[in-house]
Amino acid sequence: MNEPILTDLSELFLALSDKTRLRLIGLMTDGAVTVGFLADSIGESQPKVSRHLAYLRNAGLVFTRREGKNIYYGIEWPTGTISAEILQAITRKSADASPEYAEENSYTYVQTDVNDYIPQEIDIHLL
Repeated sequence: MNEPILTDLSELFLALSDKTRLRLIGLMTDGAVTVGFLADSIGESQPKVSRHLAYLRNAGLVFTRREGKNIYYGIEWPTGTISAEILQAITRKSADASPEYAEENSYTYVQTDVNDYIPQEIDIHLL
């Protein structure tokens, strides 16, 4: 088994193993948002949300963009095939929701609430 692939996957799964981080990913599927928006949306304090965002950023799943006093956070889609497929499966939504967004981006995404999460089958091929 390829050690770098195993390391990348273990870091990805550790980053996605937290309910709060999954909720944050779900809120960022439609584009970059502020920490304040994320904190208000999930009912958590801004420092707690910032810590989770820092974890996701260190894992390479989140990017930041500064506009004036605001910092926006958005999903940094992985370039690795396996990691990208896993993240896309987590954020995928039903085909009937937001078709105009799906046409633009060739994938369909959803604002995921962990309580509504239904696991998808993912083909993982390790070299």
